[in-house]
Amino acid sequence: MAKQIINIGASANDGTGDPLRNAFDKANDNFTEVYLALGNANNPIDLFDNNGALDLLGKPNKVSFLYDTEALLQAVSASTYHGSIGHAHDTGALYYAHANWNKVLTDTSGGAVLNYVDPLNTFVYSANILNDEVDGYVLGTSANGSYSWVEGGSGGGAYTNANVDTHLNTSTGSSGEVLSWDGSDYDWIAQPADQNTFTRVTVGGVNVDAGTATDAFSIVAGTNVTLAADASAKTITINSSGGGGGGGGTDLNGLSSGVINQVTDSIAFIDADDSGASKKETIADFVSAITGSGITASNGVISADYNNSAVDTHLNVSTASTNEVLSWDGSDFDWVAQSGGGSSTFATLTEIALADLDVHDIAVPATSVHVMTPNGSSAYRSDIHGTTDNPSLYVNAGETIAFDLTGVTASHPFEIRSDASTAYGTGLIHIATDGTRTTGSSAQGKTSGTLYWKVPGSISGTYKYICTAHASMIGDIIIADPSAGGAGASRVSEAETTSSIINGASGGVVYSTLGKSFALQKVTVNKQCWVRIYSDTAARTADASRTQGTDPADGSGVIAEFISTGAGNTEFKITPSIFGWLDNSETEVPVAIQNNSGSTGTVTVTIAALKLES
Repeated sequence: MAKQIINIGASANDGTGDPLRNAFDKANDNFTEVYLALGNANNPIDLFDNNGALDLLGKPNKVSFLYDTEALLQAVSASTYHGSIGHAHDTGALYYAHANWNKVLTDTSGGAVLNYVDPLNTFVYSANILNDEVDGYVLGTSANGSYSWVEGGSGGGAYTNANVDTHLNTSTGSSGEVLSWDGSDYDWIAQPADQNTFTRVTVGGVNVDAGTATDAFSIVAGTNVTLAADASAKTITINSSGGGGGGGGTDLNGLSSGVINQVTDSIAFIDADDSGASKKETIADFVSAITGSGITASNGVISADYNNSAVDTHLNVSTASTNEVLSWDGSDFDWVAQSGGGSSTFATLTEIALADLDVHDIAVPATSVHVMTPNGSSAYRSDIHGTTDNPSLYVNAGETIAFDLTGVTASHPFEIRSDASTAYGTGLIHIATDGTRTTGSSAQGKTSGTLYWKVPGSISGTYKYICTAHASMIGDIIIADPSAGGAGASRVSEAETTSSIINGASGGVVYSTLGKSFALQKVTVNKQCWVRIYSDTAARTADASRTQGTDPADGSGVIAEFISTGAGNTEFKITPSIFGWLDNSETEVPVAIQNNSGSTGTVTVTIAALKLES
C-alpha cells in the first residue's frame, strides 16, 4: 500500500488534523507494512550486526544479484553502478561493474568454492607472469612446462637471415647461377643460354609444340588471304580478298546504291531441285511466277484485277430488288426480302434475357437503387443497409433515387409521403416489369417493378416511405439541400438493438446513419441500461473494463454516456447538444450498451442527432 500520512492540522490544536485514533491506525498500518517487508508482522529480521555491517548469515533473507541473461545485465549502466556485482544465469558467471561489466573467470570443475583450482596454472605458469616482455616478443616454451618471452619466433629463438641463407644453400652458389628446385631441395645451376620461343600453340584443337629452342612458329596465307608483317611493331595483319573457293564473300554493307530495274536486274535463288545449286532470275520473271488469281504482272509490276465490278458480280447485284437484304444461303450470297422487326416486347429480347434484366431495372438512371424487402409486417429493409429495420435513406435534391419493389409482395404496397400521413406525387415514375409506365400519384402503392423518384431541386428535409397496409413499416428519406454545401446538415434518428445479454453484461452495436460528425439531440432507451458512445472502435475496446460510475480518462474517445434507472422507456434530452465525431478510419458510430434491467434480454437504444458530415 501507499504510505499513509497523518494529518497534523494547520497549527497546534486547531481541530483540523486527524482524530487521534485515526492517526495511530495509520501509524500501525505503516509499521505493519515495514515489518512484513523485513520478516513478518511481529518479528523483523535484523539485517545489520552491532557494528552496523550488513549481516545475513544464518538468516532467511538474501541479497540477490541474479539476472536471467547476460543481455539483461549488460543493459544496466556499469558506469552508473560502478563497483556493483551481478550474476547472469544463462552463462553461470559473475560480473563486476568498472566502466563496463567485466566477466570474472569461473571454474566449476572442483565443485565447492574451497576446491577451486586455477585452470591455467598447470599449462601456462607456475607463478605470476611478470609484465617484463619486450615489444615484438612472444611467449615461447622449451617443451618442459616452462614459458619465457622470446624474440619474434618459437622454440626459444628467432629466425634470422643466417637461417634463410642456410636453407637456400647460398654457400654452393656461383655468380650468374639461378636457384632451381631439384625435386627435394633448392640448388644453384647455370642459367640456360637459349630458351624456346614458344612452348605450345593450339589451332583448331591441334597442338603445335616447340621441339627445340630454335624452333620457329610460321603463319602461312591461304586462298584469298594476304599477310603483312611489321617487324618493328611486331604485328601481323591478315587480309582477305575475292569470293571464290569458299574462302571469302561479298560484304553487302560495302555495296553502292542504285536504281532497281525490275526488267533486267536479277535476284539470287537456291535451286531446291538441283542439289542446292544457286541460280539467278530477273525480277520480272520472279514477280510473274508468284502472281495468283486476280493478280497480273507486267514488266515486274504487280496489278490487281479485282475491282468494284468484280465485287458487284460476286454479290449478284443484278438479282437484287429494292429493300432486299444480302443473305448467305450456305454456298453463295443472295438477296432476300427483309423479315420482321425482331421482338415485340422488351422481355423477349434474347440478349436482355441472358443478362437477367427487365425493363424496370434500367428505365431511368438513378443515383442509388434500394432493393426493398419486408421484415414480416413490422419494417422495410434495404439491401444497402443490410438487416437494419426501416433505415434512413439519403439523397440530394435534384437527384433520382430508385426503389426496386420486386421482393415487396402484394401485402405491402409502397408509398412516398411528405410526412407520416400525406402522400407525395411530384417526380414519381413507376416502371412495371412489362414496361408499363405510370407517373405521379398513379405510381404510388405498387408491389412490384421499380419506383423512381426524381427529387425536385427545390425541396429538402425529411420525407417518408411507408407501407400503406402497415403503419410500423415506415422510414425516413432525408433530402439534402446542395446549396447548403455538400450533403448539408440534416436530422437523423436511428434505433439499434443488442443481442440477448445477461444482466450486468455489455453488448456492442454500431450506428450507420449519424455521419462522420454529428450533434447529439436525444437518446431513448427501452429499459434500465448504461449507454456509452465512442469516437472509434478501439476506444470502445479500451474502455470495456471501466466500471459504471467511474469517469473516463480525458482523451479516451468517450463522447457521451447515459445511465437509465427507470424500468420502462427513458428519454434523455441533450441540452445543450453534444458534438460527436468519428476517427477517419471509421464509418459507423460504435456504442456499448450494458443491460441493467435485472434479467437477460435485448436492449434497444434510439439516437437522434443532427448529421453534420456524411
